[in-house]
Amino acid sequence: MLITFIDPPNLLAKSNIERVFGCTYSLYPFPNIFSLYNAAVLEEEGYQVRYLDMANQGWGRRRLVNFFKQDLSDVYVFHSVNLSIKSDLRVHQEIRAVNKQAFIIFCGPAPTFFSEVFLKDERTFCLRGETEVSILELIRCLDRKEDPSTVKGVSYQNRSGVIHNPWQPLVDNLDRLPYPARHLTKRYIYYNPKLSKGPFTAMETSRNCCYRCLFCVPNSASFACELEYRKNNSNRKPPTRLRSAENVVSEFKLLKSQGYKSISIIDDQFLWDKERTIKICRAIKDLNMHWGCLARADHLSAEITKHLAEAGCRYVDIGVESFNQDTLNYIRKDTKVEMIYRAVHLLKRYGILAKINIILGCSPHQSKDDINSDLKKAKELDVDAVMFSIATPFPGTEFYRLAKENRWFVKGDYYPQSVQMKAIISYPKLSNRELEQLIRRANLSFYFSPRFIKKNLLGMLSLRRFYTALKALKRKFF
Repeated sequence: MLITFIDPPNLLAKSNIERVFGCTYSLYPFPNIFSLYNAAVLEEEGYQVRYLDMANQGWGRRRLVNFFKQDLSDVYVFHSVNLSIKSDLRVHQEIRAVNKQAFIIFCGPAPTFFSEVFLKDERTFCLRGETEVSILELIRCLDRKEDPSTVKGVSYQNRSGVIHNPWQPLVDNLDRLPYPARHLTKRYIYYNPKLSKGPFTAMETSRNCCYRCLFCVPNSASFACELEYRKNNSNRKPPTRLRSAENVVSEFKLLKSQGYKSISIIDDQFLWDKERTIKICRAIKDLNMHWGCLARADHLSAEITKHLAEAGCRYVDIGVESFNQDTLNYIRKDTKVEMIYRAVHLLKRYGILAKINIILGCSPHQSKDDINSDLKKAKELDVDAVMFSIATPFPGTEFYRLAKENRWFVKGDYYPQSVQMKAIISYPKLSNRELEQLIRRANLSFYFSPRFIKKNLLGMLSLRRFYTALKALKRKFF
């Protein structure tokens, strides 16, 4: 049985869709670590597996159609996010136009929440929530021509209609999972402008987040997990699960032996346990690898930041959201503005690039002045990069419920748009058009300021890094 994992191009627009975090169009090629985890599980069981990153390899519709006409895969697997729904369903049509017999499996947050949208025929399946256990059980079932009704976490249809099997419990020990099947990728196509060394890859060392941010949409696999867990556990968040320090260090050493030189850790929040963090940092500091992570500001102490720097950490991505304490309180960030300032100053002290995320419109009480003040403070802090996003109420979040109740949606309900470009909500004091104007002005003001150009572009160590950063900026604006 041949199983092919695909990340197809966007057939409906020029810009490809970023699937790891799932909220924007792609700024730079990033490896889909979640498909590679599923592929590794199947490989471990002896199945023949391929992974085709069609999007990042520049495939167009013609090449895609010709491929499906000639390909002999028994199963195609997608990792779908909300922004990719329409395009992925178009690819489903292209497959079915030439192959009626292949099984098609959709994983990710979109098929978890919108399962019935994807179930176009009886040979199409959705895996809801966390997928490593479910995909192996489903593939075994299909391979043996057995009834899929016993496979937990699967949705499908038969003559009786759409069937949603009971949910699949979480993997309680992440150390049991094999490392992602990175050997299936063309690794030199991936890069991160914040990391100058290559080859580059991504790593996941924990799953889910225990904090209660009103709007929060974590990385796309964690979001799928949270959607499914909440639905089956009285709307409670799933527990945060950590890989052991030893298991993480082993993967670092494996990647070093395979020639990788830089890594982005894509956990929703990397700095969970002080002892674990320090243990990892001490064990990898002699590997001479560059890496970065996401972290909450209130988890960055002087001690931790020092260890990060010594271990090769080159950037930390902080979810700031706003520098206004009233806004932070409204969105239930559970931190203080002072902690944000302290965290940024610590990163600068130890030579770690500070990137922050700011969300425009995350509170209905925000004004234009509040948002302009956030931009001003980001500049005053002299951070290295800012990701400006427009608040988007994703289905399954508390923010979505509030948006529905208060009629903030421009079209009456959620519809997929890039959080970096379009607003799908409109407040009485801040319209969707104003939010779109504000985010464009914020990006232009920050990224084309003389300070940013001098510090972050002209100061780069290589022409390649300069070029890749310019490409990322181009995608951000166009």
